[in-house]
Amino acid sequence: MKLFEILEKAYKGVLYEYLLESPVMILGERFKGGVFRPSSKVLRYSQITGALRAKLGIQNIHAVGIIERFNIDFFIYSPQDKVTGRNKIPLVAEALTDVRARVYIASPTDLPEKLILRIGALATKGSGESCLKLMRIIEIRELKKSIGEANEILKRGGLPKLATRLPFRKEIYSGVFGISKIIKPIYCYMFHPTSPVSGYYELSLREGSIIIAPSILIYKQPREIFHEGLNMSGIDSIVEKIARDRRLRNVRFTSRELNEIAEIYEKYGFTLTEIHLRRKMERTRNNQKRYKLQILLDILLLINSSYIPQQIGSYIIKNLDIIAKMRR
Repeated sequence: MKLFEILEKAYKGVLYEYLLESPVMILGERFKGGVFRPSSKVLRYSQITGALRAKLGIQNIHAVGIIERFNIDFFIYSPQDKVTGRNKIPLVAEALTDVRARVYIASPTDLPEKLILRIGALATKGSGESCLKLMRIIEIRELKKSIGEANEILKRGGLPKLATRLPFRKEIYSGVFGISKIIKPIYCYMFHPTSPVSGYYELSLREGSIIIAPSILIYKQPREIFHEGLNMSGIDSIVEKIARDRRLRNVRFTSRELNEIAEIYEKYGFTLTEIHLRRKMERTRNNQKRYKLQILLDILLLINSSYIPQQIGSYIIKNLDIIAKMRR
């Protein structure tokens, strides 16, 4: 298939560029059974395309979103069981706030100057309302010319990385959006609906894949987007710091030890947990045990200094054994 072949034949050879702004979005990353629901930091093809198809009623529309700015906040809610009417265990959802993104749309029909969409999870709670304003219409010749920027990044020793997620279908990633070469793919799966109540997960290209493509799909600087979310250090950076703590390579925590500290921290906060750890350190004569308690205290101080919610801090403590293996 030739580069931009589908865009040229079915979509007038143009992409519509919109500026998207949203006060809060939750972009649906989750792990089954967890009480903490993280949000994706990229606006995936499946989410923005699905929202546009629902709004406009155009099924053969394609779109990608490139987030330029966000901050991080947290939303605590308790879903209700539809049968019993009782509230379930509270969940903590990570939310992106003050979101700004560029959206690129291939449409067979003309699009309006302004669109209002609901994107992502918890729409009934007020999340996801997004305003899209048309900025310009980009022609194929401009897209082809900008592919040279990715080649220049490679020549300078850099890595041109995909800034969104796209289905691993050549007619989409190449025929519509102009990815000419996939140097090092990172694969994942995205949900592809086949009806309002059914669908399947299809192989997709994840953000961070090294590609040659138009500049609109490439991170302008390595992971620059994550640095603009000032509160991002509250979770990603703290987990990274813990994972790189070399002391964790020499100790083993039991589930009982971690759950005890996590539960005290979640229920009573930092001060009482610190007192509990220091009292245990005074009472033990075992140097190895005292060493483990000191590590737990240091990690507790790190978590507390990041000002993340206690529920999330507790979750991190419970999973220290997993985090310790992440950078070994």
